[in-house]
Amino acid sequence: MNDLLSIVSEIIKGIYFYKLVNKFVCVKENKFIKFIAFFSMFAISGVIIYNADVVNISYTMLLFFVVMLTCYRGTKIEKISIIMVLYPIVVALNFITKDISVKLYFSSSQTLFMSNLCETITILSCIFWVVIYKIFGDKFKKASSLIDYKTWLLVDLICLAPFISIYATIIFTPSGKEYQAYFIALACIITNLGVIYLIEYIAESIRIKAENRNLKLEYSYYQELLNNQQEVRKLRHDINNHLGVVSAFLENKDLEGAKEYFECLSDKFQVSNRQFCNNSIVNAVINAKYNFALENNIDCFFNISIDKVLPIEDIDLCSIFANTLDNAIEASLKINKPSQRKITVKALLDKGYFSYNITNTIGSKVNFFKGKYISDKEDKKLHGFGIENVSSIVKKYNGIIDINYSETNFEVLIVIKVN
Repeated sequence: MNDLLSIVSEIIKGIYFYKLVNKFVCVKENKFIKFIAFFSMFAISGVIIYNADVVNISYTMLLFFVVMLTCYRGTKIEKISIIMVLYPIVVALNFITKDISVKLYFSSSQTLFMSNLCETITILSCIFWVVIYKIFGDKFKKASSLIDYKTWLLVDLICLAPFISIYATIIFTPSGKEYQAYFIALACIITNLGVIYLIEYIAESIRIKAENRNLKLEYSYYQELLNNQQEVRKLRHDINNHLGVVSAFLENKDLEGAKEYFECLSDKFQVSNRQFCNNSIVNAVINAKYNFALENNIDCFFNISIDKVLPIEDIDLCSIFANTLDNAIEASLKINKPSQRKITVKALLDKGYFSYNITNTIGSKVNFFKGKYISDKEDKKLHGFGIENVSSIVKKYNGIIDINYSETNFEVLIVIKVN
């Protein structure tokens, strides 16, 4: 009965460890690959670690790397980060539990209580991964879509110390003094659990920051509506006076005067908010950028046809429009002749694909370094991240981004499958 309980506990532990990894990155859509991934994660989570055991700890680490790089989707930095975060916990936890279990099993006072205690340790190891999955599983999934390359790199640097420490400690701990490694093993577990919490905290901070940005966009949108309503009220209040003036022009048969007066009214009471799409937040972003461009004598042509609900988060959709339009406006303003300033935007949802194309005229050389756009502003550390942010969003939805430029034009094309 105890042996059966141990086997069930090991199976459950393997399942939840596999599910936890899949919350970070998704396994490839292939039944054979999924089987290999599950079997490998089961073997990794249950690996037996003893002191001075170079073989198990090394080959398990190698297996983890190979499986992550071949069986899972996502960027290499994400896959490496998963290993750096989870592997020290697996090794440290298994080292402590296996060593204690062995010592209890071969103790001189071997009793039923000792046997049950060994089984309890195995079950606790299983419960540990179940709890980690329940607490952090869904948060991991959100974190993988929010955290960028630099943050993952920072996570890896933090985890490098526990990774090396537990590896070296297990290899160089002499036989009979395994207890000396317990403190380092526990420290590695606590440290990497702290890193897991840190990942969740960073992702949550990014999400809150994005939501705050969304609230500002909504406020801007409703402020525009309020201003337009106020203009309409003014027009209604003064309508009789204006009609009287127009009537006087007509009575005097001054058609040119009446026409000119109507044109003045049209310019004065023109509603600035336009309906580019049904998404109020995205519409506010486009309106704000469109109005700013017109105020700066930039010729704009916007053709937006995305009235259906997109499986793209509003935050990400707004970022695509805002970042690319900001870059286009910035580039257009550098052109000395206003007549040469032009921005064309086309967004379309058709046949299961969202396509976005923005083209703008440029007046200076485009600077790229290692595939990244380099701003020509004085403080380059604070600028030039627009294209990089958009690329991250496109990658998040497994889309493609294509950037082309010539001496006179700069073009960004984005295609995302939204089925």
